[in-house]
Amino acid sequence: MRFNKRQAALLVIGASAAVLAASPAFAYVGPGAGLTLLGALWGLILAVVVSVGFILLWPIRRLMRRNRQIGPTGDQQAADDDPTHSMLGNPSDRDDRRM
Repeated sequence: MRFNKRQAALLVIGASAAVLAASPAFAYVGPGAGLTLLGALWGLILAVVVSVGFILLWPIRRLMRRNRQIGPTGDQQAADDDPTHSMLGNPSDRDDRRM
């Protein structure tokens, strides 16, 4: 649907007239409603920023974790033999934690 210049001008004039003809609604919005609106808005903005940041920083965290596991020598085998990060620890240690 394409507008020609005349239709576009009429649309702009009509929208401007509707906006200028509107009378103010003398309504009171209390501080509780305003603070609630601001809190919800800040929560939404923060959620979007954190999710975008998490997605953008994910590859960097993965590279850092890979470099930490491999170590300065570049030996993957040495990182795999690290007993502090092994899932096959001493079973007696696990039994003590349950009680």
